[in-house]
Amino acid sequence: GNRRMSSAGSHGSTAPSRSGVSADDFVVMLRHLADAAVREASSSSQGKGRPRLGGTVSKFSRLQQIPARMEWVVRGLQDAVSAASVMMCLVALKIMQRVVIVCQVLLCCGHGRDWHGGSGDKFSSLQWKLTNMIIQLQGLRQEKTFWRRTTCDFLTRHRISVSLSMRVRKYIDRSHPQQIRDSTVDSLRRLSAELLVDLHEEMHVPALSGHPFFVRLFTAHPELVRRLCQGALVPMLKSPDELVFSVGDVCSHMYFVVSGHVVYSASHRSEDDSGVVRVRRTLHGGQWLSEAALWTAWVHRGELCVLTECLLFALSASGFASVISSHQSAHVFAVGYARKFVKSLNRGPQTDLAEAASVD
Repeated sequence: GNRRMSSAGSHGSTAPSRSGVSADDFVVMLRHLADAAVREASSSSQGKGRPRLGGTVSKFSRLQQIPARMEWVVRGLQDAVSAASVMMCLVALKIMQRVVIVCQVLLCCGHGRDWHGGSGDKFSSLQWKLTNMIIQLQGLRQEKTFWRRTTCDFLTRHRISVSLSMRVRKYIDRSHPQQIRDSTVDSLRRLSAELLVDLHEEMHVPALSGHPFFVRLFTAHPELVRRLCQGALVPMLKSPDELVFSVGDVCSHMYFVVSGHVVYSASHRSEDDSGVVRVRRTLHGGQWLSEAALWTAWVHRGELCVLTECLLFALSASGFASVISSHQSAHVFAVGYARKFVKSLNRGPQTDLAEAASVD
């Protein structure tokens, strides 16, 4: 079948084919995050877990939780009132619809064949409008109910703190597809990234896949890594058969697979220059690729196609450089690592699957 090229392709952008910021997309991202948490728990129980990035979450005192809990209760009451209002509107519309139908029948009985046209057409038009309003309102009610139930189930099951849960619920309320405007997409995307990073942290799932460089960086400079995640990390929700990038595209991001499966395909000359070696590897949650974009000018040497619906994190090379260069010791560590990575890259096959360098 034909593959759909995402806008992250030839222009090096990370904007997914979906808006990536709507309540629908965010709820799907929560499901992917839950899958990642299950994977991490399974790896830990089998003794295969990687070093974790994040891990420690400060616990609020009971006194500090009181405002958040009160806000949670108030929001719950507001949701209940809103649901009741929608239900009352539906009931009123259905009553009006039945009244219109009765009036149509009476008009038809009173005027016989002459009822068409004039009043008859007006009643038919009114009935059509009422029916359309009922269908739209029912769809909106079902959509909101699904979002709230799915979100509350996720927050409860993973024991997310009240304050963060409140922020997630506010985001869901702000990001209804009908409310999203072009002017708000960037701010919503940054907010969704911040929320996802904070959820990763509370769920003890490494936002940057346990990559050794970022694990070491977090150990020494946890707040710097947090700034990095919040300022340079972009969530990307991808659909099956979507092409994330192609051979020859300028690469300006490193990619982390949070959940789902993608396949990377490339070709390169063999080490003895005797022929062409074809590479095809399936990547799943917890793996990464295109790290070279952070350390050197890089062009994609293969293509990345989505196998199953997946959530990716794209780390901007320019954003990464801006954050790292703001801290002297972190910058020194990054420069030393970059030298080792580029040296290793030049020795081996140059693909987007280059392994991480040693941090020792």
